Amino acid sequence: MKSFLKLTALSLQSQMYYRTSFFLNLLSPIALLAGQYLLWSALYQQQPDHIISGMGAAQMYAYLLIAFALNHSLGWSSENALAKEIKTGTVVKRCIRPVSFISQSVAEMAGAILPQLVLNLVIVSAGFLFFGRYLQLPAPKNILLFLPCLAAALLLRILLIELCSLLCFYTTGYLGISWSRNAIYEFFSGALIPIVMFPGWLKSIAYVTPFPYMIQLPISILLGQELPVSLLQVYAVQLLWIGIFLALHALFFTNIRKNLNIAGG
Repeated sequence: MKSFLKLTALSLQSQMYYRTSFFLNLLSPIALLAGQYLLWSALYQQQPDHIISGMGAAQMYAYLLIAFALNHSLGWSSENALAKEIKTGTVVKRCIRPVSFISQSVAEMAGAILPQLVLNLVIVSAGFLFFGRYLQLPAPKNILLFLPCLAAALLLRILLIELCSLLCFYTTGYLGISWSRNAIYEFFSGALIPIVMFPGWLKSIAYVTPFPYMIQLPISILLGQELPVSLLQVYAVQLLWIGIFLALHALFFTNIRKNLNIAGG
C-alpha cells in the first residue's frame, strides 16, 4: 500500500507540473457541458409536458451535470499514458519496478483522477447551488448509497483503459484503439444519452455490458431513479466485472511477458 500511495502522489505531482496545460485540461470540458444543456433545453421546449422517455427536464439537467463529472474524471493524456509508453518503449520501466504492473497503472491513474474529481465536485456543487430550482436534488440517503458505487465505477473505468492499452502491444498505433474505446464507452455508459431512452432491444444489450455500471447506474442511484436490478445486484455486478477485468489483464499480461524482450533478455 505504501508503494501504491507513493506512485499516486508522484502521478498527481506530474499532472500539476505544467500548470497552464493542467488547468486548461481541467476546464475545457465545460464547453461540452454547455453544449449539452443547450441541446436538451431545445428538445424539452418542444415537448408540451416537458417529459422525454419518462425523464422530466429537472431530472435530465441533473443527470447531465453528474454524467459530465463522471465522464470527464480522466483527461486524454492520462488515459493514453500507458499506450504511449508501450509505443515508445519506455514501458520497460514499469516492468522492472518492484511493484506489479497493474498496481502501477491503477496508482498513476488514481493520481490523475484526484484533481479532476475535486474540480468536477466544485462544478457540480456550484451547479446545484446556483441552478438548484431547475435540477432534481439528490437525497442525502442516496448520496451515501452512491459513494461505494462511484468508487467501483472509477475502478472499472481505470481497468477498462488498462486492458485497452495492453492491446497496443499487438498494434502499431494507439489512436484507433483509444477512439474506439471512447466511442463505445460513451454510448453504452449513458454519458451521451441516458440508457433509459434506448429502445428495448438496445437497452437489453447495454445492460449486459459493464459500461452502464460506470455512469448510468451510479447516477440512477444518486437521483433515486428506478434500477433494472436491485441495489445489491448493482454492487455485485460491479464487483463481478472488476474480477473479470483483472482476470483478463492477468491473461493478456502473461502472454505479453512471454513475448517481451527487455535489454535482450
